Amino acid sequence: MTQSADFLTIDNLTLQYRSEGYLITAVKRVCFDAAKGERLILLGRSGCGKSTILKAIGGFIKPVGGTIRFDGKLIEKPSPDRAMVFQEFDQLMPWKTALENVVFAIRHARNLKRNAAKDEAMFYLKKVGLEKFASSYPHQLSGGMKQRVAIARALAAQAKALLMDEPFAALDAMTRSQMQEELLRLYGDEGFTLVFVTHSIDEALILGSKIVMLSPHPGEVIETIALSSAAASDLALKERINAILFKDRVEYVI
Repeated sequence: MTQSADFLTIDNLTLQYRSEGYLITAVKRVCFDAAKGERLILLGRSGCGKSTILKAIGGFIKPVGGTIRFDGKLIEKPSPDRAMVFQEFDQLMPWKTALENVVFAIRHARNLKRNAAKDEAMFYLKKVGLEKFASSYPHQLSGGMKQRVAIARALAAQAKALLMDEPFAALDAMTRSQMQEELLRLYGDEGFTLVFVTHSIDEALILGSKIVMLSPHPGEVIETIALSSAAASDLALKERINAILFKDRVEYVI
């Protein structure tokens, strides 16, 4: 897949939020970039600011320092160009069917008439293997199915980037593996840019073409690693990443 540099550029990014009256610095002076069509993984321990960075890329959090540029433009607000898929299964509208959830996203992002939007929605539900469940409501779907609908909705909006915040973390191991394979297949079909948050080294090596590792709170970039197609089976690389992320952990041998 053809890639071009500087499609997504994070420059000296500092993000803060308030918690119980205190101002918390989530990430500090973070810098990294992603090429168009890249699969970039934000990897780190809980609380390192991965999700906060993703929300800022989505336009939901404003930086207190630094900039985020996407496709040559400064990010200042949410846009259909950047579709988010969250970990929570309740991100779908519960009063709408799977088909209607996707139709809504298409009409909002692409301003198609209803019949054309329904055809497009069914096309993307087929892509994620849910055409037989088009009339089902979210409460009638499993967790994995709900995530498939959310992914179909993002793809149907024809977003340039898919921003995913640990979307498979709450799934059982088998379903998680299936969803990882499905995501890679869809990536091959659609060619979107992926920014994926996880704390799983295994998942990062399976899904990524580049990993940005973040330190514990406040998050700073420790190291960036470009991955080969054989990264998932590279035990030495896995051990190296584990050592970098957990260098402050004391191991006891009994």
